[in-house]
Amino acid sequence: MYPIIELGPLNLGSGALLLVIAVFIGHTQFERIAHKRGGDELEQRARRCAPFALLGAAVGARLWYGLFNWDMYSQSPGLFLALRLGDLAWPGALIGGALAGYAYLRLRRLDAATAPLADAAALALPPAQAVAALGLLLSGEAPGAPTDVPWALPLFGVPRHPVPLYYLLAALATWGMLVWFAPRVTRPGSLAMIYLALQGSAMLLLEALRVDSLVTVGGIRAAQIVGLAMLLIALWQKRAQMGRAL
Repeated sequence: MYPIIELGPLNLGSGALLLVIAVFIGHTQFERIAHKRGGDELEQRARRCAPFALLGAAVGARLWYGLFNWDMYSQSPGLFLALRLGDLAWPGALIGGALAGYAYLRLRRLDAATAPLADAAALALPPAQAVAALGLLLSGEAPGAPTDVPWALPLFGVPRHPVPLYYLLAALATWGMLVWFAPRVTRPGSLAMIYLALQGSAMLLLEALRVDSLVTVGGIRAAQIVGLAMLLIALWQKRAQMGRAL
């Protein structure tokens, strides 16, 4: 593991550094893909929507982490505003970013841009997620359960499932599938639903292997609930489309 990356006189946390790079990649890709798929008009809407989506993602990620670590955050509420890049949770970021972006488009009465921008986001997110997952792998975060599989990685003195590596591979696979589907599907919003199905399935399966996953009452992993909801939304939307086609 390489929790610290040395850049000359600077010692930077690998997880935090790669998270910042991931956000930059996701942001720039979002605008580039919007332009490619919808020209200057959609790119302008992506550029105006992105700051609100990023803010919503940051707020959602911190709230999710804080609420599921309430024992610590209730004692120090200032942690909700602290610059702690490790205290962020992906499910909260996804929910917060999606809600904030949707709210912005609704308030600006740009409903027609919602589905095309959702498709652009679906294509932009996987490469950013892959970079962020690499940061988790290098920093030793998101540790997996102990295992004896040949590809286990030693962490805290025990061979464990390399969950960040699984997420990295899942992100790359999702990216590849979406790039393949992109020229083959024409209905706006279809790529976003494919992303939801793939990302939801990955969360549903991989969170079971983590030992630090945020847990709800009864021991149910919160991220798995979100993953299941994402998968069900995608399947419901697909069924609705098939019903309208009949």
